[in-house]
Amino acid sequence: MQANQKIKAIGIGLLASVFFCSTYVMNSFISAGNGHWAWTVSLRTIFMLLILLVILQVKQQLKPLLLILKKQPAVWLFWGSIWFGFVYVLLTAAAEFGPGWLIAGVFQFTIVAGILLSPFLYKDSRAKIPVRGLLLSILILVGIALMQWSQRNGTYTDAQLISCIVLVLLAAIIWPLANRKLMLFIEDHDYQITAMQRVAGTAIGGLPALLLLMGYGYTEAGLPGDQQLLAIVVIAICSGVIGCVLFFKATDMVRSDSAALAAVEATQSVEILSTVVGEVLLLGIAWPNLYGNIGMLLIMGGLILYSVPARRKVLSPAR
Repeated sequence: MQANQKIKAIGIGLLASVFFCSTYVMNSFISAGNGHWAWTVSLRTIFMLLILLVILQVKQQLKPLLLILKKQPAVWLFWGSIWFGFVYVLLTAAAEFGPGWLIAGVFQFTIVAGILLSPFLYKDSRAKIPVRGLLLSILILVGIALMQWSQRNGTYTDAQLISCIVLVLLAAIIWPLANRKLMLFIEDHDYQITAMQRVAGTAIGGLPALLLLMGYGYTEAGLPGDQQLLAIVVIAICSGVIGCVLFFKATDMVRSDSAALAAVEATQSVEILSTVVGEVLLLGIAWPNLYGNIGMLLIMGGLILYSVPARRKVLSPAR
């Protein structure tokens, strides 16, 4: 694999992380307006899927995707329900218990979780767990604890903050599991699909679960309001379409290189800063205090330190 392709993948990952932050900012906005989480989870993916289907149809890539889905629909149904259903239920529910920047920070544990899951997923060189990754995961957890501590005696209670962190940590473990399992499935069957097709295929697989969530949201809160719908559209376009497609493209570009894949996944640390800036500018929240800032720096520092060897390998000339 050429070094310039790896560098390009890292750049695409960084750009995707900026768009991903819209999820946390808009979830906080919806929560403040008492919008029901079930509508947010279901409609964000359905709006995203409608946009992707139009694009794939224009590019004549929809029919080949549907033929692939038809071969083993159960796999796509299962991981689609997990990815675009359960994971986003956890993240959206967490917005009820804590600020978006805290959720964005805790969700960075997904990078470490992906590393720790490797021995259970791979049978090649990618199965190795680096010791430094385990040590740096402790640093990241300390950063998460400091971010939680910074919110003591604030708007949220201790019980709410703990609930927020537990929900996000669960999502942070399940997300890389679903992502890597689906990549392995595609790799094992040698399916030649693009990043956009993979996003759309996963979303199609999650439709039954999303329709159930829509029904639950209607019985609990009726139809969503105009502000919630607008916020969901923003999430669907920025995070669902642009963010997911860019990130999937980046991981697809380096899926056979564990070092480069780790470096691309580490770009998600940018989400923390992007989310804080977004909430300060759009929602008018106060900038996190000293403990919150130290916590964010520890998380970002841990991710950057972990990815240093990977980046060195990525940036070195191909042999």
